[in-house]
Amino acid sequence: MMHRNRRVAALAAAAGLVGAALWGLEMLAQQPDADRAAVRRSLPRAEDLPSDFSPVSALARHGAFYAAGGQAAFRIDDGNHYHGYDGPAVWAKEPMGLRPQGVLYGVEEEAVTSAGYLLRQADLIDGKSFHGLTLRGLDLPTARALTIDFVPGPTPEANLYLFLWHFLPRPGPVAAVRRLSDLPPLSVLPPRFTVYACEAYPNAFCPGMGRHRADLTKPLGRLATSPGDDGVTYGEAAGNLIFIEYIVGHPELAAGASWPAMPLDGVPIPPIDNVHVLHYGSPGTTTGRYTVHMYFIPEDTYLGWTTEPPQL
Repeated sequence: MMHRNRRVAALAAAAGLVGAALWGLEMLAQQPDADRAAVRRSLPRAEDLPSDFSPVSALARHGAFYAAGGQAAFRIDDGNHYHGYDGPAVWAKEPMGLRPQGVLYGVEEEAVTSAGYLLRQADLIDGKSFHGLTLRGLDLPTARALTIDFVPGPTPEANLYLFLWHFLPRPGPVAAVRRLSDLPPLSVLPPRFTVYACEAYPNAFCPGMGRHRADLTKPLGRLATSPGDDGVTYGEAAGNLIFIEYIVGHPELAAGASWPAMPLDGVPIPPIDNVHVLHYGSPGTTTGRYTVHMYFIPEDTYLGWTTEPPQL
């Protein structure tokens, strides 16, 4: 009987170890001291990409990328000429949904470590906007940083910009993140993040977007030389964070500037569902700015907002 009890105890302990291991894998991305190599092992593999995706050679100097048909295609613009807060209103009336057209996946040692889109510099100079850029073609984790790189072409008309989201943590302690659709409460933001923008609307809530919060002791725009997460904006609605945003200058895009890694994990956020790149400024000029809104909720949820929803 004693031997049997020992065997039962051993089995129970083993089951506990298995359960702990599974829990550890599930919570890996939320542990500040998680191992960076373990995060890499948890990423999707190149073999998980759609069957028509194959390596792209033209972007080799930016790393190894995979694209549909092995061709790096630029993202087609939205085809409408609107700017600023008018954009979401138009998108709500003319829904196009999330579209993976042009998506690229960066692959390192067979792991999918980044995803992004190529935008034509000429389209950005012309003030064109983009929405429905999805990062959910694969079961990707929370993005840790955004880079924006100028990619010169053989002619000025062929110049591109690579907007790329990176899933590997930076070297050092790994910051906590959240699961898909697990929206952070507003309380995670430090008190220095205060409301700005859309003052003309009740409670400064931007229709089709949300409420914007930033550290107003620092410039709102992101310079190529900005340190840390200077210039980061967080969006909120119904007491939850719903997006993270950076603002880049139209003149810098026209001049061919590049932005090194802009951190996205300063507070624990979930994976990004969709992105829009929206032009603010007068048509026909290059003196405005672009906002890169990265939403944690589906586009068809927020585009229809005229006032703040009571809950999410």
